[in-house]
Amino acid sequence: MDPMEVFKVEFTGEEEFGARKYRELIMDILQDLGLIRSIGRLYVYIDIKRPVFVVYGLLRTGVPPLRVRDVGDVLKVEGGYQVKVNDEVHMSKLLQVLWETYGRERVDQPQRDTLIIASDKDPADLVVADLENEFRQDLTDGLIRIAPEGFRNRKNEMGKDSFFFVAAEEGFSPELISELKEKIRSMENA
Repeated sequence: MDPMEVFKVEFTGEEEFGARKYRELIMDILQDLGLIRSIGRLYVYIDIKRPVFVVYGLLRTGVPPLRVRDVGDVLKVEGGYQVKVNDEVHMSKLLQVLWETYGRERVDQPQRDTLIIASDKDPADLVVADLENEFRQDLTDGLIRIAPEGFRNRKNEMGKDSFFFVAAEEGFSPELISELKEKIRSMENA
């Protein structure tokens, strides 16, 4: 069972084997990048005669920013606050945010996963990372990876709730983009 609500791949001609293999490739890349659960619907159209490659997707709800309280447990201690870090993946970003907010001299790291902040201001709500922006960058990277080799001309439109990506060997005109968007709409309504 797919983690997406809808996942359609359409090839021109009778390329059932190619469509099936490309579907597997796309799933593998999106899973490897950790993007699969954030995409609700995905439509892929490949025209090997032109040649052109199109991906349209609907995104699931937005990703909230990662805050200090999401990275670790924040406790009030004598002289300030302690952050016991649970997610060390974001440690460098966490330190950078704390240094910018409180100053380096007020942030101490007595252990690898423990930070002490000398301040009366609670750090729990400080934003450590904009995961929405990171997700969109990872998604763009994933789309480039799934595009066929040699398709150097690309157009990427990222909306709040959707994305549209086109790759081709040759350049593309506004008319071609409109035609491809109409093709995707017909796949959505099928």
